[in-house]
Amino acid sequence: MKIIMIKKKGCNPCKMFEPTIKSMADQNKLEYKSVQAEDMPEKMRPDVFPYFYLIKKETMLESWAGTNIRKMSKVISRHIKNYSFDENI
Repeated sequence: MKIIMIKKKGCNPCKMFEPTIKSMADQNKLEYKSVQAEDMPEKMRPDVFPYFYLIKKETMLESWAGTNIRKMSKVISRHIKNYSFDENI
């Protein structure tokens, strides 16, 4: 399973939240990848940043936007048994 983060150049919330999402991915043994929105076709770019996709094999399980840790945890916990996240690691 992997998380893809779509971020935009100059997006401060993206810069601030990236270490958090990376840490959560590491703690739960998820693959993490980030993509610059500017490198995507304009029609595929989300309107809000950061934007996330949770993917298992080739299937998108869920997508969400923003930097709310509680929201991120709820989304991930729906798909991972024994989900845990310690913000202090």
